[in-house]
Amino acid sequence: MIVVLGAAVWSRGRPSPTLDRRVRRGLELFRAGEADRLLFTGGLGRHPPAEAEVMRRIALDEGIDTSRIEVESASRNTMENAVNSAKIMTDRGWNSAVLVSDRIHLPRAALVFRSLGIKVRVRGVSGAWSQGPFRRWWHYPLYEMAAFFWYLGLIVTGRHRSEPGGSPH
Repeated sequence: MIVVLGAAVWSRGRPSPTLDRRVRRGLELFRAGEADRLLFTGGLGRHPPAEAEVMRRIALDEGIDTSRIEVESASRNTMENAVNSAKIMTDRGWNSAVLVSDRIHLPRAALVFRSLGIKVRVRGVSGAWSQGPFRRWWHYPLYEMAAFFWYLGLIVTGRHRSEPGGSPH
């Protein structure tokens, strides 16, 4: 199972560059045989449709058979991506995944998936957060560090299994 984490959808249902890079990395890994199924995860943001639906559309346009695609389109943040994806996976008897997201985002995402009993290997996407020096060197690293420790606190207290929302994206 390759789990591709969502990112913004732009107006008229266009994938943001980050979303496009993530889904294309997932497709590359799928075609290379890293797994035989894809799970796209991400709900409705500012613009419809849901992130997972946009990724599904790209995969279908690229010739991926619909029977190889799973969609989780209710999540609003990384925590919900993991909780909702883990439920789908455990319901189907799957306990491992190749996790695809931005490199800077993967430690936090993998932390949550692992806390839910999913064995993950991470595969990062390059260049998905290089929108100028401020964002590259300050905003994203500081945000991810703070979010990592926020998620760690939720995991230690067990709240990540029962509380929707209220956490960083």
